[in-house]
Amino acid sequence: MKPETKLGIFTVVGLIIFGFSLYFLGGFSVTRSYEINVTFADVSGLPEKAPVKLSGVEVGRVRAIKIEKGRAVVVADIHDDVTIFRDARFTVVMTGIIGTKYLKIEQGTPAAGVLKPGDYVHGVDEMPMEVMITQTMSSIREFVDSVNRHGEFGEQLNQTMHEVRQLSANLNQLVAQMKPYLSRSVKNLDVASERLNTLMAKADSLMSSLEQGEGVIGSLIKDPQMKEDVKDSVKDLKETMGEVKTFVGKMSRFRVYWDYDFFYMPEPALATSDLALEIYPSSGYTFYRAGIANIGNEDDTLDSKDYLEKNKFDVRFGLYNKWAVLSAGLIRGAGGVALELKPFYDKDFLDRFTFTGEFSDWGRDRVINGRLFNKPNLSYGVDFRFNRYFSVGAWARDALETNNFAIRANVSFNDQDISSFFGLAAMAGS
Repeated sequence: MKPETKLGIFTVVGLIIFGFSLYFLGGFSVTRSYEINVTFADVSGLPEKAPVKLSGVEVGRVRAIKIEKGRAVVVADIHDDVTIFRDARFTVVMTGIIGTKYLKIEQGTPAAGVLKPGDYVHGVDEMPMEVMITQTMSSIREFVDSVNRHGEFGEQLNQTMHEVRQLSANLNQLVAQMKPYLSRSVKNLDVASERLNTLMAKADSLMSSLEQGEGVIGSLIKDPQMKEDVKDSVKDLKETMGEVKTFVGKMSRFRVYWDYDFFYMPEPALATSDLALEIYPSSGYTFYRAGIANIGNEDDTLDSKDYLEKNKFDVRFGLYNKWAVLSAGLIRGAGGVALELKPFYDKDFLDRFTFTGEFSDWGRDRVINGRLFNKPNLSYGVDFRFNRYFSVGAWARDALETNNFAIRANVSFNDQDISSFFGLAAMAGS
């Protein structure tokens, strides 16, 4: 046999042996490790040699997957220098919607002790991603079918929309009926104020004539007692007209605003609304606010991250000037204070920015939707006002607890009809 032939046969045999070695020793590693057995009800899609990650760091590989007593057992090879505590949490997760699965470990506490080689632990059986997607699609399909086929939900939705349209029509009709009376009332207040000014001027002239004995009345009234009686009567009339003028002036300068806030928190996918009435009297720099915060149905099923307490009173008394607004009272159902700052009120464009902070519920210590809240409720944000009616902003809600980022939209407008109504009510009460 020629040397070339021997060399060729030796090379082929060597390659075959090398290939078998790679196949049989593919799991061989020079890193020292120990085994932990994790039991699951279902490990669908988890392959052998899948990564084992602790806090996002790969600390081993899945050596084998077997069945023992009707349950799946994942044999995990853990690097010898990695310590895992007994109360650690083991789950099978995916790297993405279409990614591969791996064994995830959430570290426990040292007080629980350390897992030893060969120990058995129970894994957490979570719903597989494909099952969750299937159930979600099924729920969406049922929802669409219910609406399209006018099922129970569709009937309720149609009934609700019908009632909303009917309510809106009734409100429009009521406002249309009341508006002429309110408009005439405001006009009459202006006319009355003008006439009072005229009468007071005449009263001043009459008092001057009486005191100096001038004019027809001054010359006719020679009796000193009668003169004093007339002067006292005119003085009382003047004081009465002054009080009426002040009262009418205050009633005509009432300002009432509707204030609506909409918050959307992307992470928990939650939306909430606040609606309030703000009343600004004519005297001083004070205002009053009364409304409802976190408007919603308390009977709805709460999501895992829904910690909003529904339908809370928001009643405040406040002071304001050009660059700041300070208020105190019930803020979203709990005692607290709120501060709005406009540091650039005298600068073009920058005067549109408002910085706001709310600090309330200082003694909070209660469980909301299975979660303990024992820190005050602090929310803050910055808003940009596009015009006198509409603004948007970015907020942090309950920063010391959930710290959810929220997008805020605000609509505020003056209601002259309600302003007139408050004036008429005050006049009637007086």
